[in-house]
Amino acid sequence: MYRCGGSLISRRHVVTAGHCVARAQPRHVRVTLGDYVINSAAEPLPAYTFGVRGIKVHPLFKFTPQADRFDVAVLTLDRNVHYMPHIAPICLPERGSDFLGQYGWAAGWGALSPGSRLRPRTLQAVDVPVLDNRVCERWHRANGINVVIYPEMLCAGYRGGGKDSCQGDSGGPLMLERAGRWYLIGVVSAGYSCASRGQPGIYHRVAHTVDWISHATTQS
Repeated sequence: MYRCGGSLISRRHVVTAGHCVARAQPRHVRVTLGDYVINSAAEPLPAYTFGVRGIKVHPLFKFTPQADRFDVAVLTLDRNVHYMPHIAPICLPERGSDFLGQYGWAAGWGALSPGSRLRPRTLQAVDVPVLDNRVCERWHRANGINVVIYPEMLCAGYRGGGKDSCQGDSGGPLMLERAGRWYLIGVVSAGYSCASRGQPGIYHRVAHTVDWISHATTQS
């Protein structure tokens, strides 16, 4: 059963959201790379499934009623990945980069509308601008939602709504292209409804924990 997204960052490691795997045992987790249309045999490039040997959840991760804190985890795969045209790692950003006002792309197989049980079979992607954390709080407050956007979080979306990540996209990437390279700037973490006016998506800010992420890949 497809549950969460993730991003390949090396031959052995995938970054996902902490809340996706915090209660999981490695033997119960499978990672599929290179898929585009789920359950389709008609694709020109095949998907590959890997087992997971280790799960490292950020030590400060915490489930909360709002957006989970430090919502990031690194999975160690059971074997090396062979890079191919459709399977390649994404770069990590420099520590402290903020990407304010730039457009990122969120991707996943999550719901196309809030609360919908239907899931698309084809990978979806939307472009969303990175917002200032205070602006994000203000927009939510104007809708009666008191959410604190902590420094390790990042918001991206539109005041008028319309484009967003949604249930089932958790753990997937918010990506940004610079000079022909793609960087993982966010991990889909939380959101109040999806694509609603004044309620942009909340992501884990990778530039805040990039040192921990890199360290986690050397430990396993």
